[in-house]
Amino acid sequence: MTSPPRLAARPPHVRTTMTAVQPPARPFTDHPGMRRAFPGNRMTLGLIAPLESFTGAVPSLTDHLELARQADRSGFSALWLRDVPFLVPRQGDAGQVLDPWVHLGQLAATTERLALGTASTVLPLRHPAHTAKAAATVDHLSGGRMLLGAATGDRPSEVPAFGLRREDLGDRFRETWEYVRAAGAGTPLPDARPDMELLPRPPYGRLPMLMTGHGRQPLEWIAEHADGWIHPGRMPAELHSAVTQWRALTEELCGGAAKPVAVGSYLVLHENPRTAPQKVAHGWSMGREPFLELLKEYERIGVNQLMLNLRFNERPAREVMHEVAEHLLPHFTPGETSAE
Repeated sequence: MTSPPRLAARPPHVRTTMTAVQPPARPFTDHPGMRRAFPGNRMTLGLIAPLESFTGAVPSLTDHLELARQADRSGFSALWLRDVPFLVPRQGDAGQVLDPWVHLGQLAATTERLALGTASTVLPLRHPAHTAKAAATVDHLSGGRMLLGAATGDRPSEVPAFGLRREDLGDRFRETWEYVRAAGAGTPLPDARPDMELLPRPPYGRLPMLMTGHGRQPLEWIAEHADGWIHPGRMPAELHSAVTQWRALTEELCGGAAKPVAVGSYLVLHENPRTAPQKVAHGWSMGREPFLELLKEYERIGVNQLMLNLRFNERPAREVMHEVAEHLLPHFTPGETSAE
């Protein structure tokens, strides 16, 4: 499999006529998913699928749609799906098992307010035309709630299964990212006739695209091109410097307010609300009272969303979600959208 060709500038003699198949795009600043997940200089709480406490590598997906509806009704800001094509032994679990794009289509019809995100689509493993069309489709079907998180992946064994080389991932990622951006803008695409257009276009002018990790790109490139940054879970003291640098870079390079930063992490919430904190791999284990103080510290250093993975709880995810919604969400409410 070869990488997508680099984007070429439109030849000056070529004129295109784009068919008016949808109304003009609304302002990107009104994008409901971005407004709900990242309402300015405060923090919201999102969830990472599957919404299930489970052992082993494969979740059962029991009542997964009803749990998504519960998250929607309860006031969580976003639900994030992972892109895991293969179950790779000793390299992690199977994510939410289902294909993320088919799953997102059903969630668009099942939920009403949740931002729906990928955390993250492994861009180099897919042709960018398919990614751009799928993401724009979900954005339309959901009323503008799609957030496209993108990454180069964290499972080396997947790469040769797609006919790729690890050393090519950085270049391929950047080319794919640029292709998805160009497709949303309706500009000519590699290997396509100049009068061809990839539809649908994003209803708010462009797809919200967030970088997970670094994607083998310098932070300056990410700050300039991404609409936000998803960072792996660390304690506030470990993250403070990175968040400060990100906010300064985005303000400088983009000439406006800092772009949002989200942090994904595991949460084990104990029944005893005062259980003292204990660090676990890529997350925390504690009662809700110390967790509330930890959340306030994340907000203080400039984190805009905490994305919670409930996999390792001994309690049912439904019960944990209810406790978070009742006692913690009132402190971290989602942003309002023009549709609300």
